[in-house]
Amino acid sequence: MFVFDTSAYISGWHHHLRPKTFPGVWSLIEAALDDGRIVSPRAVYAELETKDDDLIAWAKPRTALFVDPSEDVQRAAGLIQGDLPHNPLRNTADPWVIAEAQARGWTVVTYEGQTFSGAPIPTARWHRSMPGICQRYGVVCVTLPDAIDALGGVFH
Repeated sequence: MFVFDTSAYISGWHHHLRPKTFPGVWSLIEAALDDGRIVSPRAVYAELETKDDDLIAWAKPRTALFVDPSEDVQRAAGLIQGDLPHNPLRNTADPWVIAEAQARGWTVVTYEGQTFSGAPIPTARWHRSMPGICQRYGVVCVTLPDAIDALGGVFH
């Protein structure tokens, strides 16, 4: 299924699929979190916590659904961290997201390194973006609308 990155929540909630306009999307995400079709590492929750807004208010009752890393995920995240650009202010959850998806054989959901349509942002550093690192580690990477579609989201 899906491992959500911080950007999937933030971009979806604040920019593309706002809950007041698309409440069914967030009901679907809640249901998929509850039944285990979506997971996010605890590091994603920590990144969400740095924003004091309505998204963290939505996430707080679901804190237990953000997973702690297994030993295998911890080892893999350490290796992946070496491939990511060092930036202590952002992307601290990225290696955990990729490692969790790799360990489960699941798909990463992110907006990093790609346009809203899912096309790669053409830069010389794409290989060091979330989709580029996912590709290197054999992990499929999609945008939030792709995940919603795969989860069976149909809204009228």
